[in-house]
Amino acid sequence: MSIIMYYSDMKMWAPAGQLRINTCDTFTFEPDWSWKVRDLPDFDLWYMTEGNGWIRDGKTQTPISTGDCLLMRPGRSYEAVHDPEQPLTLYAFHFDLLDSNRIRTRVPEEEMPPFIRKMEAGGFFRGLLKRSVSAYKDGRHKWAASWFQTAFMEVIRQDATTWPPGPLGDQARKIEKICERIRRHPGRVVSIEDLASEIHASPGHFCRTFRRLQGMSPRAFITRTRMEAAQSLLLTSSHSVTRIAELLGYESPFYFSRQFKAKVGVSPSAFRESGSTDPAGTRD
Repeated sequence: MSIIMYYSDMKMWAPAGQLRINTCDTFTFEPDWSWKVRDLPDFDLWYMTEGNGWIRDGKTQTPISTGDCLLMRPGRSYEAVHDPEQPLTLYAFHFDLLDSNRIRTRVPEEEMPPFIRKMEAGGFFRGLLKRSVSAYKDGRHKWAASWFQTAFMEVIRQDATTWPPGPLGDQARKIEKICERIRRHPGRVVSIEDLASEIHASPGHFCRTFRRLQGMSPRAFITRTRMEAAQSLLLTSSHSVTRIAELLGYESPFYFSRQFKAKVGVSPSAFRESGSTDPAGTRD
């Protein structure tokens, strides 16, 4: 089963290169509108701003309404109709995914985002699409692609923070809250047993679930969070290295310094003197 991970820490799918818009526009359809396509030539993104309808992807018919965002795949066949009394108004983008060499690429179906989702913060998302369409019509295709790429990443971000149903989803939400608390208070001493009890699981089950959701063990997550906090404190405060170690829950400043160098690549003092973060980021 595919598990959705916390946005800021997950290894989520994202375009390796860029997006190229082939055409885009806004549409308000007449009451007798219908649509049918076989072997769709490129990706299509639709965002419904008004109305109600249905779309068929193969044998599956899905209702669509205001706020829904569809991501249709190349090579697939689709049929769509709407309620004549509540006609659809939507943004539509035909686009290609490009690799790092700007060559058109395909993504395996198992790695693609879901076909449909209800967009949160619709005003923000709609504003990005509106800017993209406007720029495209003005001939500013690079600007249009940049706005659309931002909108597309918002789709990916929202998909990534959608939890699976059932007990696993409940545990995922609880682990998200645990992670957020660790980020806010990286210096607090916590035990795996206490964290496991928060999701009513054994320590072993908690660690396995945490790794599956976050891509690392709870201890590795705590260490990485502390290293990120240490980098911020080194650059934005006058605290000594010993004091920063204390604030982050380390009993020994020497152990803190060794761990910092192992994860960041330089000593805390050298990092502070450089005045900037390691471009490669904190090592896992």
